[in-house]
Amino acid sequence: MKNNKAVKSASIIIVISIVSKVFGLLRDTLMAKAFGTTFQTDAYNMSITVPNILFGVIGAAIVTTFIPILSETYKEKGKEEMFRFANNIMNILLSISLVLCIVGIIFAPYLVKIVAPNFEPETYNLTVSLTKISMISILFMAMNSGYTAILQTLDDFVAPALIGIALNIPIIVYILLGNHSILGLTIATLIGNAMQVIVQIPWLIKHKYKYSIFVNLKDKRIAKMFSLIMPIIIGASVNQINSVVDKTIGSGLPEGSISALNYAQKINGLVYSVFAVAIITVVYPKFSRAASAGEKDNLKLFISKAINNINLVMIPATLGIMVLSVPIVRVIYQRGEFDEKSVIMTSTALIFYSIGVLVWGIEDIYNRGFYAMQDTKTPMIIGIIGVSTNIIFNLILVRFMGLGGLALSTSISAFVCTIILIFTLRRKMSGINGLSSFKSSLKIFVASFIMATVVKYGYQFLELRINYIIAMIISIIIGVALYAILILIFKVPELYEMIDMIKEKLNIKR
Repeated sequence: MKNNKAVKSASIIIVISIVSKVFGLLRDTLMAKAFGTTFQTDAYNMSITVPNILFGVIGAAIVTTFIPILSETYKEKGKEEMFRFANNIMNILLSISLVLCIVGIIFAPYLVKIVAPNFEPETYNLTVSLTKISMISILFMAMNSGYTAILQTLDDFVAPALIGIALNIPIIVYILLGNHSILGLTIATLIGNAMQVIVQIPWLIKHKYKYSIFVNLKDKRIAKMFSLIMPIIIGASVNQINSVVDKTIGSGLPEGSISALNYAQKINGLVYSVFAVAIITVVYPKFSRAASAGEKDNLKLFISKAINNINLVMIPATLGIMVLSVPIVRVIYQRGEFDEKSVIMTSTALIFYSIGVLVWGIEDIYNRGFYAMQDTKTPMIIGIIGVSTNIIFNLILVRFMGLGGLALSTSISAFVCTIILIFTLRRKMSGINGLSSFKSSLKIFVASFIMATVVKYGYQFLELRINYIIAMIISIIIGVALYAILILIFKVPELYEMIDMIKEKLNIKR
């Protein structure tokens, strides 16, 4: 029954995530058409980056540390006490976020100077103005993080999965109404942040949650949570910090470079968010329960299965994106102000970012393994190494490769972090079923490589004879079919497990 529930939860999240990503793609397509890759989009992207630096990563860390403590409280003292503790945390977070919001607005000129030191005066001034508006989103980020943690603790994953849709709707509506003001776009984004909070309220009411103004700083659970949260903030912020570093150094590159990096990251994040994040969201509570019960063998099994399941989708999808980078960017973005120059810039960044996406899932799973064992310092240290690696390679490669060098540096950083995580967790747990994961991943990679090669040359052949969009669609269909055949031939175990779970879900007998 528990397995069925996990499968059902993951399935629901995947479906909602797909819808959310469709909305996200529509948003990005409309933005690309309306604004292209200009100094205005550079200013907008950097303005929403600043509040993410101040609170975005903290929000993710809150969810990660909040859930185990909420679960423990719920199990030992019941739902009412869990809600009381949750309100305590929520009020503390709102107080902190209010201070950060005010500080961010006051010191916006200095913050922008730090994250975008090479902006031209016109771009800099616009970024400062937009940043002051975007800082208000910190308040909504705090509430969103707290509510998401509460609902996930109650095994309710629907509302947290809907927040991506809620964010995108105001932006899409704004652009469709024919408004092409970058100031208005920033305000629409802020409204989207507020919608992320509002969309979760009906589910909270369903669980009889009631907000109350209550603060108790002497609660021992507060001290425990905040003792864990700082290492997680640093460890979980690697991708965010690397993105900021890329944009900071990229602010000295030609106009539109930051926007191109941003568009490329969004494409790469599409498949990852839909499949990998859905799996990670569902398995993390299982990691925590196994670790707290001292079931080391089960924890190893859960980790290796999660990695194999993520690789089953992520490896072929990533290689496919790499070989079809140009047509993908054209289909999604090329219209209006987004010209051929923008396509080349974005597809270049996309290829080099994709290299790192191959190990994002593995990195996240191993980090969650450490967090489940209440070891937050190890991922933090490895995260610092990753950021340092990214900065060093950024400074070296940007001189020779420009935009591509920034993206490649981020990928190198991801590989370095993942390799260190593998060996560190293996030592800590006296093994991590590494041989099983390696065999499965090798089969998946070989099948994916063959598929990607066929797709690449198949597309090049078809593009000369038919419309490039039709050529891309046919190539993708051929690639998916070929990959399915190959993993059947190679007998990848995760495929059969997935088929069995689907049969079990549909009550189909062998």
